[in-house]
Amino acid sequence: MMSQQTTHSLPYRVLLYYKYVTIDNPIEESKKHLELCKSLELKGRILFAHEGINGTVSGTVEQTQEYMRIMHEDPRFHDMWFKIDEEPEHTFRKMFVRPKKELVTFRLSEDVNPLEKTGTYLQPKEWYDMMQDPDIVIIDGRTDYEWDLGHFKGAIRPSVESFKEFPEWIEKNLSDFKDKKMLT
Repeated sequence: MMSQQTTHSLPYRVLLYYKYVTIDNPIEESKKHLELCKSLELKGRILFAHEGINGTVSGTVEQTQEYMRIMHEDPRFHDMWFKIDEEPEHTFRKMFVRPKKELVTFRLSEDVNPLEKTGTYLQPKEWYDMMQDPDIVIIDGRTDYEWDLGHFKGAIRPSVESFKEFPEWIEKNLSDFKDKKMLT
């Protein structure tokens, strides 16, 4: 099972997770998943799109543990990693499960499947080692708000307020770096 370990000192937990994986019918998947979450008395927000799932749910330790167990039984999500935060009570008031056109709103003119068109995923040590190379360009794709909370030292700051502005920013600003290795 892929998840962060906690000591269960508080009665509730929040699970944050996402996974790029093919979802054949996001509408039907959303309906089934809403029933699952209601049966477990979870609250939160989950999005399904053809390219995967993105969710944040809260519940008791037992409810969230059961949810992770059920998710890991599904071959599509068997290795999904959950970030776990403990809380004194439910973080959300309701349960929303929605189908979406895109998990992350880029509004590209062409469909881009992140399972097919992607860079090389690095382990944390590999990422850190590459960051030390002065010829590496780091693009920290956070919004302005997120950047102000924290970012990678030496990274280029895209001037965007939402992720849907990111592709346009890349087209306008990265021609000078087209022959360099990049970390994003």
